[in-house]
Amino acid sequence: MGYTFDIELDTDQPFIIELDLAESKAQTISGAIVVDLDRADSFKIATIAVHGHIGAMMNIGTPAQELIRETLVDWSTDLIAANDTDGSGTIHLEAGKNSIPFRLDLPQPDELPPTLINKLDTPYIDWKYEIHATLRRQFFLSKTRVVKHDLILRRPIAPTVDSVLTTSMDHRGQYRSKLTVPGQLVLGQDRVAAQAELKARSKEFMIKEVECTILQTEEIDYTTKMGHDNVVNAHAPGAHCTVSSTRLVSSVAVFQNDENDMDFGHHNPIEFNIRVDNDQLIPTEHGLGWLKISHMLRYNIKFMNVELPLLTTELPLFVGNEVISKTSEAAIRPQSTSSRLMSLLKIDGTEGHFHHHHAHEDRDSTPEPEQ
Repeated sequence: MGYTFDIELDTDQPFIIELDLAESKAQTISGAIVVDLDRADSFKIATIAVHGHIGAMMNIGTPAQELIRETLVDWSTDLIAANDTDGSGTIHLEAGKNSIPFRLDLPQPDELPPTLINKLDTPYIDWKYEIHATLRRQFFLSKTRVVKHDLILRRPIAPTVDSVLTTSMDHRGQYRSKLTVPGQLVLGQDRVAAQAELKARSKEFMIKEVECTILQTEEIDYTTKMGHDNVVNAHAPGAHCTVSSTRLVSSVAVFQNDENDMDFGHHNPIEFNIRVDNDQLIPTEHGLGWLKISHMLRYNIKFMNVELPLLTTELPLFVGNEVISKTSEAAIRPQSTSSRLMSLLKIDGTEGHFHHHHAHEDRDSTPEPEQ
């Protein structure tokens, strides 16, 4: 006689939970363990649990680097007592498909980092969540069996910028520039449209080219919550793992004034069509004290006169999670069940910094972040 079982959650998408940031103590998750039996049987163990951990490399840049692991959440519920109808200490299930319902409290949802942050391209910090269902039949020689699924937690943070942003520069006798861009985009969005209106007022300030890119800044200052005796400076709570980097998350959209036209971008405004790199893009995150993910659109103006400096304007962007609905597929690619930090790590150097990519480079591809 055999049986199979799996976990089903009462969520819009399988194993994706929208965190309730208004709840500071606990958020309830409901669902069921679905069991398919060849014939009637009884179970003496039935639990559902959520596990989450973080891994951080302490003392970055020193010979004594050590990996520490700490618990983000570890919460379980015993389903035997809630479903024991006859006081036997077991759950009796009939042949066929059965559901063992559960309600599980997720503690402090307003403090949990979102799982999609695993797309960070750094070997120094990582985290993941799993949901486990455990069953064991009543008879003596039965084995305990566990089903696990990666769990995606998402933080639905409201936009912090206007839906349309405009910036203008107007220098009498020199040049005029006006840039209009959307202030918001969502994961899964392939393109961002922007418009630049330009006017050179003298030959000295004739514009050579304009350029738009989208940048993502990642700042992490994780503080340990427990002691780690084998790690220098982390034997007590309060050690820091700090990561800071900025990377391109779009193509480099560039328009050149090849005809040396004084009216370049004047009568016909420049229409940027910026390709977004969703393999690197992460939602904006300002709600956690130790984690900050910010985005900006960088707009550059270069003049024909090489003695004039490059003019750079940076506008804030808000990146949200893609819209979830029961009737549409969202562009989510859950991370592999293996975590980069949970395996052996090879540290080749410290985090790189953003490097400006010059005009001779391929503008239709997304540069990789420097290592």
